[in-house]
Amino acid sequence: LHSFPTRRSSDLFGLTHDVLFGSSRPSAATVFPAEHDATSLTAWIMVSNTSDEAVGHIDEARAALAEAHTRLPPGPVLTDVYALHRQVQALLHNGRQHPRQTRELFRIDADLLAHASLLLDDIHYEATAQAHGKTALLCAQEAESSPAFAFSAQAKSARWHGVRLGQRTGARHFLRSADLARRGLECSAKSSPVRVLLACQEASASALLGDASRAGKALRDAQDAESGVTANSGLSTWSCPRPRQALYALSVALRLRDADEALRAADMADAGWAAGDPWLYGVWSLVRIGSGTAHAIKGDLDSAAGQVGAVFTLEPPFRIS
Repeated sequence: LHSFPTRRSSDLFGLTHDVLFGSSRPSAATVFPAEHDATSLTAWIMVSNTSDEAVGHIDEARAALAEAHTRLPPGPVLTDVYALHRQVQALLHNGRQHPRQTRELFRIDADLLAHASLLLDDIHYEATAQAHGKTALLCAQEAESSPAFAFSAQAKSARWHGVRLGQRTGARHFLRSADLARRGLECSAKSSPVRVLLACQEASASALLGDASRAGKALRDAQDAESGVTANSGLSTWSCPRPRQALYALSVALRLRDADEALRAADMADAGWAAGDPWLYGVWSLVRIGSGTAHAIKGDLDSAAGQVGAVFTLEPPFRIS
């Protein structure tokens, strides 16, 4: 066997023992943390370009716009929604906040972008609506908040895209709409009004697919979800009070060619308004049109004309296009 000379650690790789393995001896150059290190970090954490109160006001404005959606034409509401979105973006881009404030701003912006998606679909900006729905989902993920509003907006976009393509070509979009609504339902808070809306959206898309079983189950899920909802004014675009639920039931019945069930649903909507449920012009218009369609299916053209004609009593900006 050959013997090899023992090499000192200082010879290994041309480095000393202390460099390779560290030194146990204190060095004169060692710098210990000072009080300033902690206080400067504290100051950095405390710096913010906004306040909790300001973020709270932005969130209140977001909620107010969600209610304005059900009372005003889509164009002016979209203008205000986007102005508030730009305000949130300015805070996120041009300064810094406490991490919890940043998450809250992302949550607010997720809801604003989802709302913008709904409005863009209303004025037939389909591709832009889809892009905003996707970005809303991303913001919700950044905020670690519920993406239920984003899923609702995406479900609406997919459904309308399918409608515009036609029954046969649009089938895959109806399926996607139903699946997106189900995902939103599964991730939403038990007390949130949007759960009712999401279940109704699943029912509507399922009926367009001709899946009567899934549509019926989703309508029952909507009724179950309503029992758990708290603090619901019924005015928000994300809520689904009884007349709006009845509208979805009417739509499902028409799609499944059950005119009698459609008329019962229209009666439920009218009973809800008579009992004091919020009157929303869009829901009322669609109920009248749906009721007219059901009467036409049954051959009662005079009643059909009366129902549809009522819609033209609204001012032009409020009419369904």
